[in-house]
Amino acid sequence: MPYDILTLKKVVSYLEVNFMKLFVTDLDGTLLASDHTLSPYSLASLNSAMENGLPVCIATGRSYSDILEIIKDFKIRPYIISSNGASIYDNNGKKIYSISIPKDQVKDIIQYLQGQNLEYEVADDDYTYITKESLAILHKELEDVGALDSAKKKELEQDILGLVLSQGNLKVVEDMETLLNSIDSGNSVSSISAYLNKIHKAMEYFTMDKRIRTFSSWKYNFEMTSSKTSKGIALTHLCEILQIDLQDVAAIGDNYNDLSMIKVAGIKGAMGNGVEHIKAMADYLAPTNDEDGAVKFLQHLTEKE
Repeated sequence: MPYDILTLKKVVSYLEVNFMKLFVTDLDGTLLASDHTLSPYSLASLNSAMENGLPVCIATGRSYSDILEIIKDFKIRPYIISSNGASIYDNNGKKIYSISIPKDQVKDIIQYLQGQNLEYEVADDDYTYITKESLAILHKELEDVGALDSAKKKELEQDILGLVLSQGNLKVVEDMETLLNSIDSGNSVSSISAYLNKIHKAMEYFTMDKRIRTFSSWKYNFEMTSSKTSKGIALTHLCEILQIDLQDVAAIGDNYNDLSMIKVAGIKGAMGNGVEHIKAMADYLAPTNDEDGAVKFLQHLTEKE
C-alpha cells in the first residue's frame, strides 16, 4: 500500500529528499483541477520549485501548443512530454524527440471511428483537430442521455464537453478530408463518448493493431499513439539526454496513460482520485486534483528536516 501523505508527514527517505533530480507530473486529473484549470497555489508551488533549481517536466496527453497555454504563467519553462510521449521539448522549447502516426494510418483509424459513430480528435504539435461531425455526435449523445437523466447530462457536459473545449489549440474543421489535408502525421488520435460500451468496443478493436498503442486517460475516452512510444519511453529518453538516473525521478499521475511513466520512475506518486492500478503501483498517495495533490506530493518530497 502507498504511504498516505495526508496523514504521514515525513516518510520520504534522506536519499529521496536530497537526490530527486526531476519532478514529472501529468495534467488532467493530476496537476489540473476537475474544471481543467491550474490553481494559483499549484502554480506558485511549481514556480518556487523551479526557481530553487528543481527541473520539472509536464507529461500529458495534450498537444504541445495546448500545453503552452496552460503553462503561460510559469516563470521558468518546464520540460514537456506531449501527446502521451509522441514529442519531447526541452526547457528552451526545442523539440528533441518525436514519433508520430503516419497519415495513412490516421485515415484508417478515423474511418473505423466514423463507422462506429464515435467522436474523434487528431493532434499534431500545433493543433488538436476536431470535425463538425464529431462535435455533433457528442452533442447528440448528451441530448440522448439528458432525455433519460438530466442530472447525468449536466455532469457529462462538464466532463466531456468541458475537456474537449478546454483545449486552447482546438481547431474545428469541416470534415475528415479537411483534417487530413491539414496534417503531415498525427501525434495522437483520441475519442470521447458518453457511452462506455462504445469506448470499450473500439479499444478492443485497436488493441489488435500492433502499430498502435491504445490506452485510456479517463473513463469516457481512449487515446492512440504509435506503439513505439509512451510517456514512460519518452521519460526514459529524456533522462538519457539529461543524464539523470530514473531512480532520481519523481512522477505522479492519475490514470492508465500514466502507468508507463510511474513504472519507470524511482519515486512513484498516485493521485487520491486516481485509478486503482496507479494507486497499487505507487509509493505515495497524494490528495485529489481538486486539493492540489500533485504539488503537495512535491512539497512532501522536498520538505527538509
